[in-house]
Amino acid sequence: MYNPYGNAADSYQQQQNAQQQNMANLQHPQPIHHMTPQQQQQAQQQHPGQQQQQQQQQPLGSQFNFLNDPAAALASQFARSGFELSNQYIQENFGNIQGDIKYYFQVSNSYVFRKVLLILMPYQHKDWNRVATKDTGPNQFLPPTLDVNAPDLYIPLMSFVTYILLWAAFQGLNGEFHPQLFGYLASQTLAFSILDVAIFKTGLYLLSCPQSKIYDIISVSGYKYVSIVVLLCVKHLVGAYLGSFYYLIVLALIASLSIFLMRSLRFLILPQSNSMNNTINSKQRKIRIQFLFVYSVIIQGLIILYMCK
Repeated sequence: MYNPYGNAADSYQQQQNAQQQNMANLQHPQPIHHMTPQQQQQAQQQHPGQQQQQQQQQPLGSQFNFLNDPAAALASQFARSGFELSNQYIQENFGNIQGDIKYYFQVSNSYVFRKVLLILMPYQHKDWNRVATKDTGPNQFLPPTLDVNAPDLYIPLMSFVTYILLWAAFQGLNGEFHPQLFGYLASQTLAFSILDVAIFKTGLYLLSCPQSKIYDIISVSGYKYVSIVVLLCVKHLVGAYLGSFYYLIVLALIASLSIFLMRSLRFLILPQSNSMNNTINSKQRKIRIQFLFVYSVIIQGLIILYMCK
């Protein structure tokens, strides 16, 4: 029997099935795999045997072409020579610096006592020449422990620190101490020391004096802190009872320090008479003596008066 609604029902059922299939595809899409660079690298690492076989199949000569390159060999030679030169420079300069520092700190209790007395009372001392050694190395003179005329860095450093501590202590007794006092005084004192050394070093250069070690200049210029410490103690402890006599003590200590510096710095400014390479005429000698007087008396006196105010 012919059903006129049969074909319509079948077509409607097919449409329903197609819609359900499309909905299922939308709810569960098929994944599309995209490999990232890291995943590609991991995939390559999973097959190291193939890469090794490919490298073994390459000729050995292609692997050593870089070493046989003339440009690469020249660059390696330059790098090796540069390293050797830098190592030699460090050994020659920094090694000598370490040796010089040890030389200037070879002091003893007897040397410190005699040196301080020599700075404060240099009038009775006759022989100001340094004692030479038989060695031909960088330190051709005896160390401070064996020669009282040898410069050292121990006394200047200790007197420098003592001056700062005493000045801060006296300011505290007067009720004027504050925490920033140490930094201010240390920076000011260090600036004066650097300026002092720079003035003397510039004078040596302008007068064409023989080359001298910077440690000798720092050492001799630092001995003024011994006189400054003594004056500071006299001023704050008994200065009020001395009156005008205090200024006589100031002048006496400045005069003692000036005599000490003029006799100690003489070998840096005036060459020895038996040295043929360092001979100077009378005019040059006069100018150097004048510079030594100005530096030892006027400049050092002004620094002492300012730092003891």
